Amino acid sequence: MSSNDKLIQEIAAGVRSAKAELDLVVAHLNQMQSRKELAQITSKELASYPVDDIWRSCGKMFMLQKKDTYTEELKKDETAIDGQISALKVKKHYLETTAHNAMEALQKAVQQK
Repeated sequence: MSSNDKLIQEIAAGVRSAKAELDLVVAHLNQMQSRKELAQITSKELASYPVDDIWRSCGKMFMLQKKDTYTEELKKDETAIDGQISALKVKKHYLETTAHNAMEALQKAVQQK
């Protein structure tokens, strides 16, 4: 096996790896965006309730909690999720660039063969 064949195999493995990791990042990003939307919808729904105390689901139980406290927790969750989404977008961009560059290198290596 020539060194060019080994290089092609190595680059192809890098492309597969980058694309697999990119798929995972995209799935995780979608999940985070769904969690953020859920927190926003919940906050909006809670704002329409006239009562100050709400029953919050806690596993198989419910606990009585102040609406303001729960809303503040949701806002903190949204902030944390925003940070995670930003980090995932950066990682996604990096992986897209890596996969694109590896594909170009693979095409050049195949053309030189």
